[in-house]
Amino acid sequence: MLPIVIVSENVSKNNIDSTISEILDTFRFSVTENDYIVIKPNLCDFRSPEQGGTTDPLVIEALIKYVRKQTSCLIAIVESDHFLATADEEFERMGYEYLRNQFENVELINLSTDTKHRLEINGYYFKELTVSETLLKMTKYINVAKLKTHTQHRITCVLKNQFGLIARRSKKRYHPFLNEVILDLLNLFPPNISIVEGITSMEGSGPSDGDRLETNLIISGTEPIVTDCVAARIMGIKPRSVPAIRAAKKLGLSKLEYEFEGTIPKHHFKQIPWYSFFVRRWGFSIHKRASNRFERKKGRAEFLSDVAAGFIVLKQGKYSTLQSGLIDRAIFWRVVKGMLKRPFVRFKMKIKGF
Repeated sequence: MLPIVIVSENVSKNNIDSTISEILDTFRFSVTENDYIVIKPNLCDFRSPEQGGTTDPLVIEALIKYVRKQTSCLIAIVESDHFLATADEEFERMGYEYLRNQFENVELINLSTDTKHRLEINGYYFKELTVSETLLKMTKYINVAKLKTHTQHRITCVLKNQFGLIARRSKKRYHPFLNEVILDLLNLFPPNISIVEGITSMEGSGPSDGDRLETNLIISGTEPIVTDCVAARIMGIKPRSVPAIRAAKKLGLSKLEYEFEGTIPKHHFKQIPWYSFFVRRWGFSIHKRASNRFERKKGRAEFLSDVAAGFIVLKQGKYSTLQSGLIDRAIFWRVVKGMLKRPFVRFKMKIKGF
């Protein structure tokens, strides 16, 4: 039987609860009092859900409400630290703390500060990996990604959201090997339900510096690879042009076949120039091949990545930040302002006792 993918259209803040209920009813998602449910939103950004950067907390709230109709089991909303902020800062900044206050047995877990255990695995990249205790305790896992383009990987949806399960704050070392890393995490922690929130999406220079796009849809499935295939098609991108999807197909992890009723909507998301994407991928390829042999070529790969960003600077008038992506001039100072505010956010959280 082929995996099912659902695309719910005309989704708004007014009908999120009913939309999520219909999705989970279709997938016959059931829980018991003994379950420990982990929900992983995409919070690895400095932009709000309304700007297309992060998962809307209303979707997470709808999932919690659905579960609470069945049981009062433990629910953990998880994220790890990243370059711009800690997970705790993101939980507060993106409005997730009210979920912990409003519902019983709901936790906000920073995977980077959680108790960790080292696992030995025979993965495509990892031979051993330090993981959060919460991920080892969970019995059901829901991956709730955001519908966005990505300057280095075409799209960032369910598969890329798995990357946030790594507890390290600095994950730059894994970028040239992202396909293998993601597939290792997928084998280790496969989602029971995969959801891509696209009420407000992002096109162009995603995952952080693109333009918001109102698409008013939610994509969901039980198989994360084909869920991303449908997400790519909706964005007007060939699924096999997405590196992680192509790698999954090559390794025999998915036939990229699924069951879908109706017509897949097309929104034709703007993308970065093809030559910029090509040079970035080329830089990753060199870095990957030279990782264990020629340290000098690692620097060359980083240089090529910045050259690729330079193409966009020339063509689209954007600032390039070293190895951290592209920042549009219109939001550059907002980003700087956000970084300057970060110490005050930490101070405020300490006063509250977090």
